[in-house]
Amino acid sequence: MKNYECAVIFAPSMSGEDLETATKKYSEVITSRGGDLTELDNWGKRTLAYEINHHREGFYYFYRFKGENELLNELNRQLRIDERVIRHMVVRDEFKDRPEVKSTREGASVETKEPETGEGK
Repeated sequence: MKNYECAVIFAPSMSGEDLETATKKYSEVITSRGGDLTELDNWGKRTLAYEINHHREGFYYFYRFKGENELLNELNRQLRIDERVIRHMVVRDEFKDRPEVKSTREGASVETKEPETGEGK
């Protein structure tokens, strides 16, 4: 399974209960198709960079999950037809898929190499 991130912007007119229902729906889509939801991040209501479908604001949610192509196809299909979704984007998190690189988001330390000064040569 590969790591993915999905950004979803919901309409600003949605109530708190509607947002909770919608986020649960897409969490269930991920888990029902064999995916593993690792994180759901709520960024709250934000101003959009530009107007989309007469909306200037939206509720931002980020899903991080592991899954296969069948899951991506179904998730994209359902997000595309949902009128409450202003925009969405699913991208592969290639940084997490590479085993030789440790993510600094996970608290891993990053080693830095001291520059050689050329003294003593």
